[in-house]
Amino acid sequence: MSVLETATATAGASTTKSRKKRSHMVVKGKIFTQMGRLGKGGSSDVYCVMAENYKTFALKRVKLDDCDENAIRGYKGEIDLLKQLTEVERVVRLFDWELLEEKQELLVLMEKGETDLNRLLTLRINGVDAKFDSVFVRYHWKEMLECVASVHEHDIVHSDLKPANFLLVQGKLKLIDFGIANAIDTDNTCNVHRESHVGTPNYMSPESITDTNNSGGSSRDAEGRPLKKDMRIGKASDVWSMGCILYQMTYGRPPFAHIPNQISRIMAITNPKVNIEYPERGVGGVIVPASLKGTLRRCLNRDPDLRPTAKQLLSETDAFLNPEAAGAVMMSEDLLRQIIDKVVDRCRDPKKGIPTPDEVRTYPSSFMVKIREMVEKG
Repeated sequence: MSVLETATATAGASTTKSRKKRSHMVVKGKIFTQMGRLGKGGSSDVYCVMAENYKTFALKRVKLDDCDENAIRGYKGEIDLLKQLTEVERVVRLFDWELLEEKQELLVLMEKGETDLNRLLTLRINGVDAKFDSVFVRYHWKEMLECVASVHEHDIVHSDLKPANFLLVQGKLKLIDFGIANAIDTDNTCNVHRESHVGTPNYMSPESITDTNNSGGSSRDAEGRPLKKDMRIGKASDVWSMGCILYQMTYGRPPFAHIPNQISRIMAITNPKVNIEYPERGVGGVIVPASLKGTLRRCLNRDPDLRPTAKQLLSETDAFLNPEAAGAVMMSEDLLRQIIDKVVDRCRDPKKGIPTPDEVRTYPSSFMVKIREMVEKG
């Protein structure tokens, strides 16, 4: 159905007859018209479907006979988490689901978005005249933080944050794909326990790759069988992943994506001797704000305990999100030069002499007033 046909359809009647007969899908007895496939991954396909009232949804169809036990557990876990997060605005909404035992299929009806952050970044970064845009980056960084902070408030770690898992829905970013997310056992630990490595290499945190519980002892049990890895992944792991996306928005790629061999890339992520570079200029040769580089360094700290939380990064005093918070003023090099000239002229004045300590103490507030006046006048 074209955009025009969709916009002009009334009272259940189409303006023209479709040349191609549409197939239908049924979820819990409700009929949906299949409008096209939105994406495919592993054993699942995601379709755009239309209800009888002409509202569109995303319908994920999973072929369970092609899935192993872990994958099935992941799909069921995603449904459980989405049900928990139904009222969370920044999480894609789950409307309904149905397990078809005979067909070995799982149908999940969800909110449909316009596009995802990955497609958005691809258009912005790979264009001929692509340039780093601090306004674009700051806006989408805040949107990402809002999403992650909302699930962290419910003690849930997403564990697979990447641009494709941020969906744009009516102008807002929302989180999708909770297939490997887990709720935190807050009574016993601040982390999630897993038995296997999960995630997308370019955005995986060091602790999600390394078995942090391995104390260097035997990796086999008393009968010689290999012990299962038990990784402890906390909310800080999501912050690292967000830092990788922010790095990509700034420099055009995630911090370790320049390493072509995937094994070497993973080893570099976990190796503290491999430094992450923070060039002065980003995409298109544009200078990167110092406050942004400061945020990147904090998020991409290999020690998870030293990373800020999503809530802290959303603080009104955060230097990158709010560059003029707490009375700060943005100034140019030319404006700074004028200020320095005035201070030097004052010190050279033989009638006034060197400023007294009391006079110097008044400089910060008086200069800030003058700077604001100069900035306002342009």
